Amino acid sequence: MRLSLTGAVAALVLTIAVAMPAHAFEPFVVEDIEIRSAERIADGTILNYLPVRIGETFGPDDTGRAVRALYDTGLFEDVRIARDGQVLVVEVTERPAIGEINIEGDYSMEEEQLRDSLADIGLAPGRIFERAMLERTEQELRRLLYSQGKYGMEMSTEVRELERNRVAIDVTLREGRVASIRQIRILGNSVFSDETLKDEMESGIPSAWAFLSSADEYSRAKLEGDLEAIRSYYMDRGYIRFSVSSSQVTITPDKKDIYITINVDEGKKYSVRDVSISGNLPVDEDELLEQVELGEGDLFSRKTLTASRTAISDRLAQAGYAFANVNVSPRIDEEEQKVDLEFFVDPGNRVYVRRVTFSGHTSTEDRVYRRELRQMEGGLYSPADLDRSRIRLQRLDSVERVEMDTQPVPGESGKVDVNYRITERQTGSLRLGAGFSSGTGLGFNIGVSERNLLGTGQDLNVDIDTTEINRTVSVRYTDPYYTDWGVSRTLRFVYRESDPNDILDTTDYFSDSADIGFRFGVPLSEYDTLRYGLGFDGIRIRTTDSTPQPIEDFIDTRGNEFLGLNGTVSYSRDSRNRTIFAERGTLQTLSLDFALPGSDYEYYKIGYSFENYLPITDRLVLSTSARLGYGAGYGEEEDLPFYRRYYAGGIRSVRGFSGNSLGPRYTADEAADQDPKGGDFVSTGSIELVFPPPFTEQTGQTRLSAFVDFGNVFEDARDFETGSLRASAGVAFNWRSPVGPLSISLAEPIIEESGDDTERVQFTIGTLF
Repeated sequence: MRLSLTGAVAALVLTIAVAMPAHAFEPFVVEDIEIRSAERIADGTILNYLPVRIGETFGPDDTGRAVRALYDTGLFEDVRIARDGQVLVVEVTERPAIGEINIEGDYSMEEEQLRDSLADIGLAPGRIFERAMLERTEQELRRLLYSQGKYGMEMSTEVRELERNRVAIDVTLREGRVASIRQIRILGNSVFSDETLKDEMESGIPSAWAFLSSADEYSRAKLEGDLEAIRSYYMDRGYIRFSVSSSQVTITPDKKDIYITINVDEGKKYSVRDVSISGNLPVDEDELLEQVELGEGDLFSRKTLTASRTAISDRLAQAGYAFANVNVSPRIDEEEQKVDLEFFVDPGNRVYVRRVTFSGHTSTEDRVYRRELRQMEGGLYSPADLDRSRIRLQRLDSVERVEMDTQPVPGESGKVDVNYRITERQTGSLRLGAGFSSGTGLGFNIGVSERNLLGTGQDLNVDIDTTEINRTVSVRYTDPYYTDWGVSRTLRFVYRESDPNDILDTTDYFSDSADIGFRFGVPLSEYDTLRYGLGFDGIRIRTTDSTPQPIEDFIDTRGNEFLGLNGTVSYSRDSRNRTIFAERGTLQTLSLDFALPGSDYEYYKIGYSFENYLPITDRLVLSTSARLGYGAGYGEEEDLPFYRRYYAGGIRSVRGFSGNSLGPRYTADEAADQDPKGGDFVSTGSIELVFPPPFTEQTGQTRLSAFVDFGNVFEDARDFETGSLRASAGVAFNWRSPVGPLSISLAEPIIEESGDDTERVQFTIGTLF
């Protein structure tokens, strides 16, 4: 009633003002204008809207025009015009302003989202209040919630007066639950069954065991996506004329259940008859045609057609035409059910990269990033080189994330600037702490690590570690660009005292060792690296009362101290997008480690390792890995020395089995404990399905995986048999935590033998995984 009364009063005032008789006051020259009753609105604002100025002649015919101008602003409920001598008097009654909006009730949306939706219709603090807003508010919230399938919403509003002609609006909202889909009917389909098409839909009726599924929660946006999924399914299988003729959504009276009916017109199946390319072709026509994945006789597929367009655009971009337009004109022969595809190419101008810049980095020298670039300034724009540059930047230890932005150069056609936005991670740490590993026991650590020394990209690591089996002092320094063309150099010193018998399932003896050496890495290509180095090491063996007899015999014959000059050569091919938590790419390494002739014990070890990461979806990665190793003596030696043998089992090889427990064991005559003695040949592998934890994005900090591990150690390569491999299955969690890397696995052996040492739960903290 108040809305109707207010409108009636305003109309009456306006009518009276317009119809005011001529004798109300004689025309006069306005010497001044007086504004009365304005509280919040400045006089200057009102004068700005008033179509009258001092010095002008104002008469009865001007009254209606003045009242209408002020009333049309929406700021006033009432406007009166009067004369006081030569002064024009304007008396206004302001509309109230919105002082506050309070939202209460039962709703799941973010309050900020609700307030943004209300602000879009003018309902926000500081705005002028109109009663009509309340109806628009209800309509907007109803629209917002209906789009989410919440048809049982209830809403009430209350307007309270505040001081200074302001009002408070209290909104009580109960959005209700999402209406559930009870049935989906598809009509008009004969080629594909209802079940086949429903499998393409996100909406549906979940199975009884899928109690966490939200498939039956209706939303208009989800249904639109489902209709497009059905459309794509048909059009990717030759049905170019397919259409969804209509869709009906029926809601039960209690607004809790929904029934969906989808009517489709399948049309006929079409195949490709001819493919051609026209337009300005800066690249050979046959080479562009090779990018088209559709050919004569193939079923028409919109997905493949889109992929072909993208492939042609990418090929043109490789030639420097970064902004080429590729359009497809399908000509349909209805009688023969054939489609002729003509790709029209407009390459545009050839594009060059004027400048490459970096932003977001604060602790790293610009040159560290610039030397990873494969796209040169002044060169032709190359998407492949730009993307490879991004990947190389992303592989740096100091980089958390890389985003690329390309901007045309103003006023210079055919030139672009490229900026890489770098999100850096902390690379330095001072470690004073303790950790525990199921493989090495309780340990203490003091270390200084800087993987980006003084912002140069160099790596310095100094560590003092003590665990129940090892006491280690190590210093390692790596310069990844020892030369300007990318040769790396690593210097190392390691001193270790070990007592493995307490924790690890290795033989009972003590060993002290020292190793000093260097290694160079020479890039052979974008993905291939040759590494080689030399080192000098010494090891001293100390026996105990429980040392196995073969080791006692070995020491009696050869002594307990061994010095050696060791060489290492390896070749690796690495196409991974990251060095840690890779999502795609492959790493293969072939290595040879050997003691040079003249060493106290002459031996060699050949190794091959393989890692592959295949993205299945945006959040799922299939990881496969394998490791082979073989060693033997040479010259007068036959076997590996016992202190260089291979071991397997544990969190870093075959999970579910105790660390280093796999492989041949000493007999009862050789050792009372019959511990594993290692072997000259090792073979392990793993298949993992890697995914981020639920409710998180793929950040590169955490990951879960379901895995199957397999492998074993053999005394000699000739002893290898697939039937002797052990296997386990389980799940794992890895986290690059602030206090150090953490890895946990829960595994169950699925192929084991009597006497195997198993360990279902394994974890390690504070060491690389």
